Amino acid sequence: MPYKSQLQLGARIGGGQFGDVFEGQDPVHAKVAIKVLKQNTGESTADWAKRSEGLLKEAQRLKAAAHPNVVQVLHIVKDSTNDVLHLVAEYCDGGSVEFDYRNGPLTLQSVRKIITDACRGLEQIHSCGMIHRDIKPGNILRHGNNYKISDFGLVSDNLILGYASGDGYICHLAPEVFPNTVTGIPGITSRKTDVWAMGMTVYRLINGHNFYLHYLTGKDVRHLITNGGFSRSLDWLPHVPDAWRKFVRKAMHDDTAQRFQTALAMVQGLAQLPITPAWICQYTANEITWTLNEGARTVAVVWKIHSPRRHEWYAMRTGGGKRNMSAGGVPGKILTSTAARTELEDFFANWA
Repeated sequence: MPYKSQLQLGARIGGGQFGDVFEGQDPVHAKVAIKVLKQNTGESTADWAKRSEGLLKEAQRLKAAAHPNVVQVLHIVKDSTNDVLHLVAEYCDGGSVEFDYRNGPLTLQSVRKIITDACRGLEQIHSCGMIHRDIKPGNILRHGNNYKISDFGLVSDNLILGYASGDGYICHLAPEVFPNTVTGIPGITSRKTDVWAMGMTVYRLINGHNFYLHYLTGKDVRHLITNGGFSRSLDWLPHVPDAWRKFVRKAMHDDTAQRFQTALAMVQGLAQLPITPAWICQYTANEITWTLNEGARTVAVVWKIHSPRRHEWYAMRTGGGKRNMSAGGVPGKILTSTAARTELEDFFANWA
């Protein structure tokens, strides 16, 4: 569909509660991504007018936030015939991290690269006096060898609770975001609520979507967060090193003074985290496997979940023209869930 600006919309490539995203062509910038923003269902005309005015102003600020790890906003086109905004941004050829996250746990090396880049972009946004409010895997895009944060400025303080709850991302909200029903103090967002959300993003990427869903199924996440100690209660895949767990707990500390104070501080913390051994993990509800390449040999670790109370694990070295050798655990030995997890965590912690 051509516009007077000569901007053209192509195929839809994504979308969500706040608008659909299309490929597009711009006469100056060639291939671009275009987010179509319009009045939400149930949103009054007056509220939409106020929000759209804010989006226009935000776009001008975002244009000034140029950084290799921030998706560049090029301009906004307003279609006066139907009062729809078209936010035009650079096109990222690698898509979002959400795709990789849904395919399973990412390696430690991948997570460190992704989050380091995202934190550098977030630091730039913060330095320009803005808050992102919606850090999550779907809002981190890959372009070449860089990762960039996107979709900033579209979620307001007034909308964030309903948006996160409805979109399944309530765990990305820090305790202070929720209004206090006793005192009547409204919830707030800040740089430190972005830090919390980045910590939750690390947790998601390192454990994968299926594990994350399994952990949260049937739980009242809002209560867990507002009641305190949410990050300390998180379950982890056994191979995740203690240093990574401490990093997430610090990012998601209930006390804002105990969190990383800036996105740059998170970058510095990430640089200290181990990325080896390079275990590759695959997760299903009934079996979790890890593999590690050791030259011609491969180490394979299997955790079988026969039932909630019947677990089994073992590790084997295979390949290289040599006979298979046990590396840990006992095939066929049935353990409780707690015993299997404890043994696996000891196995991974002591692997050299």
